[in-house]
Amino acid sequence: MYKKIYKIRQILKNENLDCLFISDQTNVSYLTDFKGISPNERECFALITINNLYLFTFPTYFELYNKEFSNFIVINITPSKKLHQILQEIIGKEEIRSFGFEKANITMSEYEKLGCLQKIKLVPAENLIENFRVIKEEQEITNIRKAANISDKAMKYGRGIIKAGISEKDLALKLEFFIKKQADDIAFLPIVAFNSHSSIPHYLPSDKTLLIDNSLILIDIGAKINNYCSDITRVFFYKSPSSEQLEVYETVKKAQELAINSVKPGISGALADKIAKDYIISKGYPEYMHGLGHGVGINIHEDPRLKSGRDDILSKNMVFSIEPGIYLTGKYGIRIEDLVVLREKGPIIISKAPKDNIILK
Repeated sequence: MYKKIYKIRQILKNENLDCLFISDQTNVSYLTDFKGISPNERECFALITINNLYLFTFPTYFELYNKEFSNFIVINITPSKKLHQILQEIIGKEEIRSFGFEKANITMSEYEKLGCLQKIKLVPAENLIENFRVIKEEQEITNIRKAANISDKAMKYGRGIIKAGISEKDLALKLEFFIKKQADDIAFLPIVAFNSHSSIPHYLPSDKTLLIDNSLILIDIGAKINNYCSDITRVFFYKSPSSEQLEVYETVKKAQELAINSVKPGISGALADKIAKDYIISKGYPEYMHGLGHGVGINIHEDPRLKSGRDDILSKNMVFSIEPGIYLTGKYGIRIEDLVVLREKGPIIISKAPKDNIILK
C-alpha cells in the first residue's frame, strides 16, 4: 500500500495538486488493499494529501473501517457532519489550495457539494490512479494467478457435470457456487450459452434452454481472489459436432495462438487485434465485434484495451485477456479466452484449462 501512496503523492507534485479526492470505489479498494468495499455502493471515499491519508465513511461502516485501516484517518460522515463540511476543515488545516477529484467518477450531487468548498481550486483529474493500475505488481499478478487457477478448476468441474437435460441457468448456477466455495467471489456472473445463444457474446443463461445431443456449449467464467479477477472462456461439443463447427473452432484457436505470439512490450493492442481479425477474415469468416482483449485486475474489464481505435501500447507486467471469436448469428458462436501476463521476453499464459479434447460423449 505504501508504494502506491508514494506514487500518487509523486503524481500530485507533478500535477501541482495539494490532494486527490477518490470517489471510485474500485480505486479505494486498490489503495487500501481491502476486499470488503462494494464497487456498486458509495460507501467510502478517500483523500490523499501530501501529509495524511483520510477515509470517509458512514455509521454503518465506521467501526469496521476504523478497525481495518490503521494507516488512514477514518472519519464518520453523519447528518450533523456532512462530507463537504469535513473536507472544508481538512482544507483549512492542511492549507489545501488545489483540490483534485476524479472527473470520471463523481455524481452531480457530489460535484455540487465540492463546489461549496471555500478557498480552493477544483481540478478535474483523469486516470491518475488507473494509469499505474495498468502495470501490475508481483503480488497483484500472484492474486490473478490464484484466481485463474480456480477458474481452471471450475471449468474442469463444469465439463464434468455437462449432461443432456441440464439447463443453461442450472449449469451457470452450479459453476457460480463452485467458484464461490473456492474463491472470495465470482468475478462476474457466469455466461453459459448453448447453440445459437453462443453467438451473443454477453448472453444471459436461460432456465428454459435445455441441453440436447449434438450441441455446442460456451462457458465464460471468472473468480476473484483478494480483489483480483480472472477470466476464461471455453467451448465444448456435446456428442457430435459438425465439420463446420470443428473448422470454426480450429480457426479461432489459431487466431488466438497468432495473437498471443504477437504480443510483446512495445506492440500496440490494436495491432494484436488486427492480426487475429485478419486471420479470421482470411478464412472466410466475419470479424468479431469486440476487441481482442482487455486488461484484468481489480476490475474484470480495465486498461489496456486490445482493439482497433485505441492507442494502448502493451508493457511489461500488464495482464490482459486474448479472446478472439467467430459469431455466426442464429447458428452459434465460438470464443476462446485466456489470460496472459506480459513479461520482458513475451507473454506467459496464466489460464491452464485445456483447449483440446473438447468433444464430450
